[in-house]
Parts: sequence; structure tokens; C-alpha cells
Amino acid sequence: MSELEAQRQPSKNKSFYFLLITTILLLFSNIFFIYKFYTVRKEKVYVQVVLSNTEEEKKQIEEQLKDMLNQYNTLKTDNAKISAELEQEKQKIKDLLEEIKNIKKVNAYQINQYKKELQTLREIMRSYIVQIDSLNTRNKILTEENRKVKSEYKKVITEKEELEQKKQELEQKVDIASTLRAININSVAVNDRGKEVSKAKRATKIRVCFTLTENAIVKPGNRFVYIRIARPNKEILPNPDGELFTFMGNQLLYSARREIDYQNKDLDVCIYWTNDGTLTEGVYNVDIFCDGKQIGSDEFMLK
Repeated sequence: MSELEAQRQPSKNKSFYFLLITTILLLFSNIFFIYKFYTVRKEKVYVQVVLSNTEEEKKQIEEQLKDMLNQYNTLKTDNAKISAELEQEKQKIKDLLEEIKNIKKVNAYQINQYKKELQTLREIMRSYIVQIDSLNTRNKILTEENRKVKSEYKKVITEKEELEQKKQELEQKVDIASTLRAININSVAVNDRGKEVSKAKRATKIRVCFTLTENAIVKPGNRFVYIRIARPNKEILPNPDGELFTFMGNQLLYSARREIDYQNKDLDVCIYWTNDGTLTEGVYNVDIFCDGKQIGSDEFMLK
């Protein structure tokens, strides 16, 4: 090897190493840029996916809030306090829906916050569902109990009314059974000699005879029997003193009366009314009373 070649050899080595280093640097540089390219692209895709997912989650949250609002609309209760609270919760949901709709771009943090708020609202709604279900169940029980009570009360009232009716019927039967009855009633006009006459101008008295029938239920003893004689014009022939007697709570004028001693056996009775000169032609009606009850009636005619 010549001296000149020996001098050129180091220079070639330097150039070779420089080229090698440059090549390596370019290689690493290319590798770095390729890495950055794919990294940035991946991040961009990730961001797009994240944004897409948050928008989808936003829509899902809106739908869930709408469903929750519909569920609140189905909750019904007669409890005024709970009804007012339900309206407040519905308004919270409406406000949250409006807030989410007004957000153009939502991030992951906001989505997480809305999810937490959605969960809280859902738990509150569940508590109201339990309360209302419990109240409705209780109301059904109370309604059924109330229906049974009303039914039993109606039954008791019906039984009471039936008993009262039977009591009244029994009292009426007892009252009828314990009432004196006048039979064989004979009402006529008579003259001074007690002879029956048919003309008004010849009559001095009106005689009403009858039989009080046997009755073991009636309390024995003295009592008054009254007669009311009505003229053809329905006016009552009065007793001399214008006295009255009681019948069904009313004070009535009577024509004549007689005190008798009734001992639960048939008793023949005659009562007389003395003519005061006012007798006229026509049909006269006679009613007989005793113990505050009407016990018989009759009629006769004068010419």
C-alpha cells in the first residue's frame, strides 16, 4: 500500500460512518413519524368513538327520563301530600330533560353526572311506587272493610225495621184484641113512652142500643162509652153541656155518654140523646167510642 492510499483510507472510513449514522437517523426518524401518524390517527378515531358514544348515551338518558316521566303519569293516589310530591319530581325530570336537550356537545364527565342523577331519580320513583302500592292496598282493604260494615249495618237496619214492623203488627193485633167491640147496634128514635117512631116531629129521644162483646184481654172496670150522632148535614147533635172527649189526640164533641162496669163478659148497653127540637128529616149516622177508640157505627133515617 502506498502512502497516498494510506492517507485516503481514514477519509473513506469517516464518510462511511457518517453515511451510516445519517441512514440510521433517517430510519429512526421515519419510524418516529410513522408511529406519530398512527398514534394521532388512533387518538382521532378514539375521540370520534367517544363523542359518538356520549351522544348515544345522551339519547339513552333522554329516553329513560321520558319513560320515567310516563311512569310518574301512571301513578295515582288520593293522598294530597304524595300527589304534590309526585308533581315536584315530574318537574325535576322535565327540567333535566330540557337541560340535556339544550347541550349541543356533551362530554363523558357530563354523561356520568347525568347517569348519577338519573339513578337518584329512579330510586326516588321506586320509593313512591312502593308507598302508593302500599296505600292502594290499604285503601282496598279499608274499602272492603267499609263495604262489609255497610252491608252488615244495612242488614242490621233491615232486621231492625223488620222487627219494628213485626212489633207494630203485633201491637196492632194486641190493640185490636184488647179493644171492646160493639155488636148488634140498633139506633132508633122513640117517643115519650119509649115506642119506636120514624118521624122526626114525634121523636123525643134517640136510643142507641148495642152489646159490648166478651173480651178477656180488656182490663175490667168502669169506663165511659160515648156516642156521636151526626145530622144529615154532618153536624153533630150536641150534649146539653157541650162537653168534649179525646179521640186520637183530638177533642171531639159527643152527643151522649154512659158509664158502664165492664167485667170481660157480654154487656148490653143503651144510651139516649134527648131531642132538643132540632131533628129534621134525613139519614143520621151514629159512631160509638170507648177507651179512645171507635168500637162501632150505625145509621137510621127519620121522615
